[in-house]
Amino acid sequence: MVFEQQITKFKSLLEQVRKQLIAAQTHLDIWEQLWPTEDNMKIINAYRGFFLPTRSAHLDQFFIKVSNVVDSDPRAPSFYRLLKAISNAPNLSPGVDVQLMRAQLRREKDLLKRMKVYRNKRAAHWDTEVSEPLDPVFLGEVKQLLIELEKMFNKINISHTGGGRWVFNWVQYRDTSYILDRLRQT
Repeated sequence: MVFEQQITKFKSLLEQVRKQLIAAQTHLDIWEQLWPTEDNMKIINAYRGFFLPTRSAHLDQFFIKVSNVVDSDPRAPSFYRLLKAISNAPNLSPGVDVQLMRAQLRREKDLLKRMKVYRNKRAAHWDTEVSEPLDPVFLGEVKQLLIELEKMFNKINISHTGGGRWVFNWVQYRDTSYILDRLRQT
């Protein structure tokens, strides 16, 4: 009975982490599609009252979602909670190398710290006392981080369920490009 409760809690936590990863990927995709390129600059400028704050909001949400899944807070829907649960009950996800996954997260420590500072100073809480510029976070870094987090999630999920690999893109994720194309035609 106790193990069944652990399984139920673990499945719920897995689902929460999955949703956070999907949201992070979606927000990053939309933000990237709204990047002011030569093709869409005219449209973005014409509707800048919508597109500029929208783009900023998606970036902020991306940082918040990624910060959630790597947070060490014991209440956060995070890999740390998943790995702690597996450490306490290896039967939840047999064959998962918890130490290796923790080492993977530690290797990303510098990037995660820069992302958390951005989240804390600009995305989740607007810090008006920030006098120095924030350390940069580069698009290539965050894309690679998402790929690694998604691989980690899939290893845990496959081990737990015996199958069930997830893809972290919405089928409709190109809707932003579609909107920009339709606005060009008006």
